[in-house]
Amino acid sequence: MTKSEAIQKIEQSIAEGAQLITPEGKTYEEHLAAVSRVLFEHVIDPIPVTVTSACFPEYDFAKYKSSKVLAIAHMGNSWLLTLESENEFALGFGESPENIMMHGFSSSDAVGEWCA
Repeated sequence: MTKSEAIQKIEQSIAEGAQLITPEGKTYEEHLAAVSRVLFEHVIDPIPVTVTSACFPEYDFAKYKSSKVLAIAHMGNSWLLTLESENEFALGFGESPENIMMHGFSSSDAVGEWCA
């Protein structure tokens, strides 16, 4: 996957709808635009990552542990993960792509996962 393909994958996810809690004083559209802008500013050339643990392993951890997982955005210790073969996203944490902890949940909502 290229960076351009990662951007397209995120754009497709946004077009299908993002579930966001809108802060008071903003419209959903304003909030979505702001959050999406931050996400796109942090898109990286996709790199393979190793998911080693999860806060809630009983949910999607096994799928991410056994699949080819790519990081497609990175900010601080947060990584937006995606399955190479599916339109699924998850939020991961860690200093190194070789040792990523995920929440344990995933969805087709890239923005929602990025904001989790």
